[in-house]
Amino acid sequence: MINIHLYPSPFLNESRILREACSLSRLALFDRIDLVGVGQEGLPALEDLQDNIRIVRIGQRSGDRLIGKLRRTGDWTRAVYQRYRDDKLGCINCHSIATLPLGVLLKRATGARLVYDAHELETETNGLGGLRKCLTRWAERALIRHADHCIFVGQAIEQWYVRKYALRNVTVLYNCPPRRSVNPADYFRKAYSIDAGTPIFLYQGFIGEGRGIRNLVEAFAGLAGRAALVVMGYGPLADWIAGEAARHGDIHYHPAVAPERLLDYTAAADFGLSVIEATSLSYEYCMPNKLFEYVMARKPVLVSPTREQSEFVRRHGIGEVTSDASAAAIRDGVLRLLTRDQRVLQDALVRTADEYCWEGQEAKLEIVYLNALGMRSRTYGQGHHGEVRHDLCH
Repeated sequence: MINIHLYPSPFLNESRILREACSLSRLALFDRIDLVGVGQEGLPALEDLQDNIRIVRIGQRSGDRLIGKLRRTGDWTRAVYQRYRDDKLGCINCHSIATLPLGVLLKRATGARLVYDAHELETETNGLGGLRKCLTRWAERALIRHADHCIFVGQAIEQWYVRKYALRNVTVLYNCPPRRSVNPADYFRKAYSIDAGTPIFLYQGFIGEGRGIRNLVEAFAGLAGRAALVVMGYGPLADWIAGEAARHGDIHYHPAVAPERLLDYTAAADFGLSVIEATSLSYEYCMPNKLFEYVMARKPVLVSPTREQSEFVRRHGIGEVTSDASAAAIRDGVLRLLTRDQRVLQDALVRTADEYCWEGQEAKLEIVYLNALGMRSRTYGQGHHGEVRHDLCH
């Protein structure tokens, strides 16, 4: 019995999908779990990760225009369908709307269960418009009814989908890191010669438009040495950030790190930043992964007032919420956070980290597969799946 996870990426930084795969492996539900993505130069077509989990890369990324993307998606869909249509599939996980047509086709061909595991509000994403948006809306409305269960990344997005499509079989699964102790380190302070008395604010994740990157730079450039900004990640604005770091002594750029090392780097900062510009409904409703990483590393946070993340920060008392995503509002939020009682914040972070960890999310995932999907554990008498390397699930 095989479980496949469909996502059109080369699987370099897909922590959420890897955590789910590790959890399903520990539950011993499937003989094999394939993470099916696209190829990239320098990466193997078949990569064994651990135990019964592997990455299967098919085709290559190419073309940025709509016609090119549609052709590429069509070619990839056909290739994946031909590869798996005759296999004994137990469950198909579609991690984006682009893979949902393929998931439905494979469900019909194999009789497998189908899970729509959307990573955002798929029809209302940043930059989606025109014909692409119309096609995306049409495809989701037509195909989502074929899903046996839907998993969403936050409550606001789940509520939107329930209202929009009258869904019943739904679960919220937050992308939290596993529970672990974190040893504070001075990595950033040493790497960038940041004075011991200067607090370090960290932004980690995708470095692109809509994430408040330009406003963060403007805000910290105007703080006159009262705080340092480290931007760590990858994306189209990475080179711009590197250039700004060369111009401003309190702004620093660090490339993305492997998912299993991320929490250690997070612990090297003093505060976490999650400034989302509400340029789309998906961004307004988002629940960023980085927020849970900051919490697990016990770092007070400064977030913009998008719906779910701001409510989360206020409810748990783990930081400050800006009045908007502007540079002036960010600067004001930084100064307010620095005046907070840090012991009170730490107490709140400890409580929140204990509640929002992957172990709790894994328990929900188990309920989905055993109850909602009716899967049955494939028992291995020697505890075969107990050998799964937990570090790969970070």
